[in-house]
Amino acid sequence: MNTAAWRLAAVVFGGAVGLGAGVGPLFAGTVGVFVHPLSQEFGWGRAETALSFGSAMLGVALASPLVGLLMDRYGVRRVALLSALLMAACVASLALQTGSVAAWAALALAIGLLGTGTSPLSYLAIMPQWFDRRLGLSLGLAMSGLGLGMVGMPLLAQKLIGAYGWRMAYVGLAVFALFAALLAYVLLRERRAALAGAARRSMDGGAAWAAVDGLTLKEGLRSPRLWLIFGAFLVASIATLSMGPHLPALFIDRGYTPEQAAKSVSLMGIGLFIGRILTGVLLDRVHAPLVGAAFLFAGACGLLMLAGASDYNTLLLGGAMIGMAIGAEGDLISYLVRSYFGMRAFGALYGVCFSAYALGGVIGPVAMGRYFDLNGHYRMVLEIYPWMLGAAGMALLALGRYRQASPLRATA
Repeated sequence: MNTAAWRLAAVVFGGAVGLGAGVGPLFAGTVGVFVHPLSQEFGWGRAETALSFGSAMLGVALASPLVGLLMDRYGVRRVALLSALLMAACVASLALQTGSVAAWAALALAIGLLGTGTSPLSYLAIMPQWFDRRLGLSLGLAMSGLGLGMVGMPLLAQKLIGAYGWRMAYVGLAVFALFAALLAYVLLRERRAALAGAARRSMDGGAAWAAVDGLTLKEGLRSPRLWLIFGAFLVASIATLSMGPHLPALFIDRGYTPEQAAKSVSLMGIGLFIGRILTGVLLDRVHAPLVGAAFLFAGACGLLMLAGASDYNTLLLGGAMIGMAIGAEGDLISYLVRSYFGMRAFGALYGVCFSAYALGGVIGPVAMGRYFDLNGHYRMVLEIYPWMLGAAGMALLALGRYRQASPLRATA
């Protein structure tokens, strides 16, 4: 491989490392593993324990548009590193909690707000700077880090809880995330940051920004396509991200051990990993809305399995199929924003759409936990969610053709 190829490989690998220890795998992906220890110590119900997941996702939803603007102005690397430092401090602080639901939810909200810069919103924003024809593949490979993180983090958390208790487990996870963020910072490089700096130094930025094709922020916000994407991912994430904190509990309710339940989260992470890679490969060859709809329909089938099956392997397969749908969602948002709106206001518009994805992670888990506390089962929720995924898939199909424009010149 020549120097340019190594540079591109380092960018993709850096994105994968950052995502693997970002706010998704580190906190949201391990919530389900901490449900029973927290319930036993504090006497919380499912709604209270799922509240941390919902609070964190609310933080991500609120911060995403602002983080997108900051990335456009200051670059992704600096935003991601600062975000990782602050997030790690908050995660370690979870070890000091005494059982106050309000304090727990507030700290989880802070993790989401401050950790948004470690999400796909930031690390995937670098890929369109370097890739054009192979953008889908680069996104899929980078997002595979998130999939591996979703496999490994629950298992690591379970091991740490078993060896040191849930409090020190959170400290260990925070230290791990901090080292991963530093490695990602070293590996990543940016092209668009230099262009943005040239634009700010010029009188009006026009000459520098002329090379960056796309809609302005105001034009993008007026586009019906933006809000169709927003709505599709809001509905889809309600249906899929609900399973993160509740899937292990669902297995335990059906008579399986905590270790078997933790394996369900890891299998969902494997599905997520497969979804990332397959989506990335397909996006470079097939119209993105078709790819997205197919994976959302597959996720709907997985939910139907969870609703109607009792066999352990069938339940694991259902969780893996839901993971595949989640994996596709992450790749798709970045690709759709670049394809329909260009790179001029990419960070800000990506932030708006990503906030919908995060907002669904607020609504779904808390509503699902409240339903269980009232009814003692998840049955009706699991029957409704497949229809929601089907509607989201149809919304993606309504987007139509890509915007015809000259993309930002890329290396690969």
